Amino acid sequence: MAVPRPVLLALVGLVVLVAAFMATRNGSNESVSPAPKTQPSQGLKQTPAPGKASTTHARAPQPKVEKPVVQKPKPAIDAPAQVRDAAAALDQGKVVVFFFSKPGAADDTGSRVAIRALDGMKRVSVFKAGIDQLAAYRPMLQGLGISQVPATVIVRPGKRAVLFQGFVDAGTLRQNVADALR
Repeated sequence: MAVPRPVLLALVGLVVLVAAFMATRNGSNESVSPAPKTQPSQGLKQTPAPGKASTTHARAPQPKVEKPVVQKPKPAIDAPAQVRDAAAALDQGKVVVFFFSKPGAADDTGSRVAIRALDGMKRVSVFKAGIDQLAAYRPMLQGLGISQVPATVIVRPGKRAVLFQGFVDAGTLRQNVADALR
């Protein structure tokens, strides 16, 4: 009995896929529970190690002395002025646009030009920063994972932040900012 060539190729492909899946699968799906911790029974006496002198009386456990908790004053946040201005704009309920870039690349330059389209919009603040300043803005970025530049983030208090990684044109930016203002 002859098997048609397409069926034979499909079976060979399926076998290759299953073999590749099994070869790349790791054991992270397996559940291993740790061994239960055993505590020595209170009724048993511990015997001293050989070669050591034994004492006739057991030591009483020392009571733990808790030190009073002293609240230290929190140090003042040493944030750049631009970061403080961005936080103030968010507190005022404005839409804040963060633009992170690295000078030189064509997509960074194109996105920088597109950001200028937001100039003059009411209730919108734009903050431009280098990728090296990203850590200072992390608390305002609501856990967004920025992994490349250029990156544009549109934030409005009480709404979900919008992240654009890579080039973004002026029309898309203006539309998303208008949506955030609603």
